[in-house]
Amino acid sequence: MKYLHTCYRVLDLDRSIDFYTNKLGLELVRKVPIGEEATNAFIGVPGDPEPRLELTLNHDRKAPYELGEGYSHVAFAVEDLDALAERLERAGGVEFESRPHAISTGTRLFFVRDPDGYRIEFVERR
Repeated sequence: MKYLHTCYRVLDLDRSIDFYTNKLGLELVRKVPIGEEATNAFIGVPGDPEPRLELTLNHDRKAPYELGEGYSHVAFAVEDLDALAERLERAGGVEFESRPHAISTGTRLFFVRDPDGYRIEFVERR
């Protein structure tokens, strides 16, 4: 078995693609219409042949999705947590839930929210 991707439903696909590509530095791998009802955008980490995030826009959706109580976050490992936080701050339009900090294991991390409110964790292991 191999893990493929996580899918989020989003309200504004262009805004979400902009967030994940221009702010977080991921790449749009492909955009695929699903009949007349929806469009999927597959987002990947540069250099990873498999896109790990699928964003789905349901064309008839007008109101934001409720995220639910069970969802927590997706996480990305990064080499320089402080540089990423500074780049996101300069980019603007990024909602920080927390700033870079260490937890008891020595791992450093921080969280942001995407345009639809989904939580994203960035982890720097030492």
